[in-house]
Amino acid sequence: MKTLALTAVAFAAFASTASAADGHFGILTGFDENDAVLSVPLVRASDAGMVQIESLQGDVLGTASVNAGANANVLINLGSGPTDDVVAKLIINGEVADQERVEVR
Repeated sequence: MKTLALTAVAFAAFASTASAADGHFGILTGFDENDAVLSVPLVRASDAGMVQIESLQGDVLGTASVNAGANANVLINLGSGPTDDVVAKLIINGEVADQERVEVR
């Protein structure tokens, strides 16, 4: 009985943590090779967080803060534009709430 109760408590704690990092990107279209700024048309977040752009190898290329709720036209400065596809990650409370590969044309 104690195991069942502990399992239920652990599941409830996990469920509340998972729902705390909730959010998603709107439609992410590709961008042109060597673009120094990536524009994300819409980001919805359950809490304040950030959009992080990474190379396919995991190198962080740029970040931008987002607020709780809907965020329109989030601009991420990448410095020098990438020549290969990148990964956009929405990070809320230290957890990845959504991620998508973005095509570089």
